[in-house]
Amino acid sequence: MAKIKIERLDYFGRGIGYLENKVTFVENTLPEEIVDISIIKEYKKYNLGKVNQYELISSKRKTPICPYYKKCGGCQLQHMDYKDTIFYKKEKLENILTKNYINFPEISIVENDKPFYYRNKLSLKIENSKIGFYEEKTHDLIEIDHCFLAKKSINKFLKQAKKLQIKNGFLTIRSNHNDELLIIIKTQDSIHFLINDYPENKIVGVVLNDKTIFGTPFYYERIYHCLFKISYDAFFQVNYEITKKMFELLEAEIKKKSKVLDLYAGVGTLGIIASKKAQKVYSVEIVKNAVLDNIENKKINQQSNISTFLGDAKEILKKIPLHFDTIIVDPPRKGLDKKELEILLKSHTSQIIYISCNPLTLVRDLKQLNSLYKIEKYYLLDMFSYTYHLESFVVLKKK
Repeated sequence: MAKIKIERLDYFGRGIGYLENKVTFVENTLPEEIVDISIIKEYKKYNLGKVNQYELISSKRKTPICPYYKKCGGCQLQHMDYKDTIFYKKEKLENILTKNYINFPEISIVENDKPFYYRNKLSLKIENSKIGFYEEKTHDLIEIDHCFLAKKSINKFLKQAKKLQIKNGFLTIRSNHNDELLIIIKTQDSIHFLINDYPENKIVGVVLNDKTIFGTPFYYERIYHCLFKISYDAFFQVNYEITKKMFELLEAEIKKKSKVLDLYAGVGTLGIIASKKAQKVYSVEIVKNAVLDNIENKKINQQSNISTFLGDAKEILKKIPLHFDTIIVDPPRKGLDKKELEILLKSHTSQIIYISCNPLTLVRDLKQLNSLYKIEKYYLLDMFSYTYHLESFVVLKKK
């Protein structure tokens, strides 16, 4: 047992205090709080602590709505007011940018109008017929039957998921604008699925170990005046409302009759939005299933000015013109690799729109782009409310 005062929050939403001058991270704490803790792990340069008792509680502390909050680890900021989570994320982002000597304008905030029940995808573990999430930093399963971040249509199915009779495996539930569900299962068990067992759920497809056993392996998502086919294993943003706002920002940045390159194009959403104003869009994606959806989506939305390419970007760019007015990149959390950064720097495009869910790899890449580009606009999108995660939408202009 030890008593420490929490000074500030780290990039993962943990409180930072000092025990005998050694940095100590403590989850579920706020600045100015004084807590009695136990050290659960000790490293050379820092400790990990766990609260035993709150001696002084911050006036900003809120009671989490979720009964699993202290153990689940799926979200980290429910003990904060929503406005305070936004302030924390902005301050965190400013700190990361400043420490890396990145010049940036005032960060514009795009808040989530629905900070609960917004996720359109929920991925769960199943062990010994129990369904839930692993406790933070452990493999101890926390059984749940409700998630306050997931859409209500997902929660409705979650309450009945044990009818599948899965003992061990993985369960993913995806839901679209119309509350239609895709159920994705990975297990070695024999499962029990009869559609009549779920009269209150709009199940359009069930995929077991990558094979469709009911309906279709995709659904359609209608968003921002567009319709997109989304396969069960294809990437799509988890927050419908924030994605609409992101599409609006994107469309505003595309000039009429311009040429656009869409890297990491996925199922084609960003390229299709850009194509509404652009003269030509070149859409590049390395995942075959995503490209198939991409091709169908441009047909559905009647956008004939998009050329879709399957393969590695550096190889594809040898076959198409190297001059673009705008390049859109929305890479995975690891960010851009060196060759992709070289493509951007050699392209001499007048504008880059960089969308990222990881500010640390984003800043790493911005430092490389800084030689030729400056940040004109920076938007913080609250795509992942009540978690420490955030989405960045950055507009870079050639110097």
